[in-house]
Amino acid sequence: MKNFLSYLKPHRFLLIISFLFCFISVAFSLIIPIFIGKAIDEMIGPNQVDFANIYPILLWILIFLTLSAVFSYFYEWIAAKLTQSVVKKLRDDAFYHLEYSSVVFIDTHAHGDLVSRIVSDIEQISNGLLEGFKQLYKGVITILITLIFMFFVNYILAFVVILITPLSLFVASYISKRNHRFFTKQAKIQGEIGAYVLEMIENQKIVKGLTYENQAIAQFKQQNQELYQVGCDAQFSSSLTNPSTRFVNNLVYTAVGIIGMLLMLQNASFIPLLTIGGLSSFLTYANQYTKPFNEISGVVTELQTALSSLKRVQELLHVQKEVDDGNQMIHHPIETIHFDHIYFSYDPNRPLIHDFHFTVKKGQKIAIVGPTGCGKTTMINLLMRFYDVNHGGIFINNQNIIQIPKADLRKSFGMVLQDTWIFHGTVFENVAYGKTNATKEEVIEACKKVHAHSFISRLPKGYDTIISATSGLSTGEKQLLTIARMMLRQPEIIILDEATSNIDTRTEKKINDAFDQMMQGKTIFVIAHRLSTIQSADQILVMKDGNIIEKGTHQQLLKQNGFYKKLYLSQFEHQELI
Repeated sequence: MKNFLSYLKPHRFLLIISFLFCFISVAFSLIIPIFIGKAIDEMIGPNQVDFANIYPILLWILIFLTLSAVFSYFYEWIAAKLTQSVVKKLRDDAFYHLEYSSVVFIDTHAHGDLVSRIVSDIEQISNGLLEGFKQLYKGVITILITLIFMFFVNYILAFVVILITPLSLFVASYISKRNHRFFTKQAKIQGEIGAYVLEMIENQKIVKGLTYENQAIAQFKQQNQELYQVGCDAQFSSSLTNPSTRFVNNLVYTAVGIIGMLLMLQNASFIPLLTIGGLSSFLTYANQYTKPFNEISGVVTELQTALSSLKRVQELLHVQKEVDDGNQMIHHPIETIHFDHIYFSYDPNRPLIHDFHFTVKKGQKIAIVGPTGCGKTTMINLLMRFYDVNHGGIFINNQNIIQIPKADLRKSFGMVLQDTWIFHGTVFENVAYGKTNATKEEVIEACKKVHAHSFISRLPKGYDTIISATSGLSTGEKQLLTIARMMLRQPEIIILDEATSNIDTRTEKKINDAFDQMMQGKTIFVIAHRLSTIQSADQILVMKDGNIIEKGTHQQLLKQNGFYKKLYLSQFEHQELI
């Protein structure tokens, strides 16, 4: 909560102004019952109405009503502006922390839950804050000013009200604690359900392909049942708020009415005079005094939900930025990349990479092959510093990459992954994503080289056509756009993770020809599953269980009659060895 209050600091002036306007609005509103009481006293008895005194009173009532409404309008406007300003900054910071968090953090958290924190939880904070400013803030001021006016009218009745007040506070406090516990658990389960639904939607083809719909529905129902139970408990606990506070409010109102009538019957000199108009004013204040407790107890429920959401958002805000202790810029051009006896594991109890030792020279094409889980993609993660090695080091031009700022390091790389990423935007924006200052001509040239220009030209608006992941482009067409995106950057080091696996054979050959032309003089890493794509590699590293078990050219490895040859034969049993 302390960290959250720091978001209010830049808006101190607005806070003070809103407090002042709210105070003035409530004060003008609460002074009216005194004038109404005076008007009643001027009308007591038959034919005793003093219109000469009543008209000025009515005029003052009208003035106070108008002023209260004007200041209330400005207060409401400031409260809304203040709330949205704070929420905007909170959402900006949450997304900033998410973008600069480590890949480790992203990999170890459900994506749907992270989305829920930035969207749903912050929206809940917005609702809670707005209600807090509009009701809690105003309610507290109303209670304080009402007490002042009650003492002004009759201090004995004011003390009666104060004596009963702790009961209101106890009831509100007890219920709010129960609500906080239930709503915290409810927010947690809502995040889990959001993550599960997103996971199912993203992988719907696999779910249907495995006919897993019934099991998925059963799992969802189980989670939804848990949310139902917690939701019932939370809503029931919340529903007790108003009846409980109303009971206390009615108790206060009744006590004031009875004791007030008794005071009017007394003639003792030490008892302050209480007229019918005065009692009427005090009853209005007693009712007004208890109302905020009722409203505040309802707001507290909303605040409990907001605080539960705030806790989840703050967990995201407390995530440390990706460690980046590099302070030496990379030396260009990149001549060598040296993997020096690397050891790495995602889980300390399950070692993955063992003593990986290899040197790559500028212009070489290095292919990494092996069975699933052998560490192929992990080596790329280490090279890009998505993860850092446990022991050993990776050196570029004899410079340890941990000494290089990650942003500078990654600018030297171009990546094309098996899974394509197309965002909602124009074709031009998607291709130029990695080079924001790219010209239209540069984008078109890159697309021509990967043979994407022809299908782009057939789109309704060509390069200005709005596309997205679900816009109807084939998987191959999306991959062509991601390859064009990489080519546009012209990086020194290129990483291809089965980049052409989703493209037909004819297009694949054209792209490989384009690669050969554009990649001259560049260092290339290819993670291969289809061995037909790496036969031209300068070196093929065969990995198994985190170790390099074989290395050499395609022909050299075939002659060794080792693991690589077995992999090759398993894919090309019907073909003659090349």
